[in-house]
Amino acid sequence: MVPRSLANALEPRGLCLGVPTGPGWADCAFLSGPAGVTRSLARIARSHPGASPEVAASYLANWYAAAVVAPAVASYVLLRRVPDLEPAGMSLRELDSGWFDRTALHLPVGTVLADAALAGPVDRTTARHSGSDRPDRVVGDLAALRGVLVEEVLSHLGPFVRELRARVRTGYPALWGAVAAQCARAFLLTERATGDPDTGRQEADAFFERAAPTMRARPRWHEFVHRGRSYTGMRCGSCCLAHRLGEEYCTTCPFTDDADRERRMRAWIDTQGNGGLAV
Repeated sequence: MVPRSLANALEPRGLCLGVPTGPGWADCAFLSGPAGVTRSLARIARSHPGASPEVAASYLANWYAAAVVAPAVASYVLLRRVPDLEPAGMSLRELDSGWFDRTALHLPVGTVLADAALAGPVDRTTARHSGSDRPDRVVGDLAALRGVLVEEVLSHLGPFVRELRARVRTGYPALWGAVAAQCARAFLLTERATGDPDTGRQEADAFFERAAPTMRARPRWHEFVHRGRSYTGMRCGSCCLAHRLGEEYCTTCPFTDDADRERRMRAWIDTQGNGGLAV
């Protein structure tokens, strides 16, 4: 069963444990390979008429990366546990639009801290699971666990990013910038569970320090006060290109100035009601 804190941090995407069945599911070994990338790009092109190959690739980079990294980042922050992100051991559910709405981890295995006391004042939900004879890997401190998170993310997404790069003119900094944006967003969204506006940002900074230079186009923080409460938003290191389809500039867009970005973030917060965040 997925802990409630984890589910809250991942919403509107979902997470399940075990090999999924039903329409729309495919394992990540397929989705990140040539045939899967071709299919996903075609779906995005059909659902977004007029999208150039670069726009479609940018959308796919963001959507696929988010579905892979969000459960890993949230689990690391909230449970002090990094799940195994081997592509053959994960599946995503892909909608007709090309967007992924659920992630499945086939086996409940990963890497955990040796001493639960090192988890700090966040959700200490037990990471024990059943259903696999393979034991968890154990590391001695948080820095080592963070290193595992970076390794898992880069190892899974490296071949996927290379597959996209071979098809479009978009460079590696922009494609990895999309991955970095989704990592940063996942870190900030853990505030839904921790109630702490600083933990996610601090963990993200440490993550990106370890993930450099691959994720050199990382987001920068945009901090402000809205209705008496402190918020952290982002200025992405690369653009998702949504504006090329006539859509609004994103709240994280690097092509807007700080005042406009903050205005958009304030408006976005107000649409969410209590507990709304700037991401």
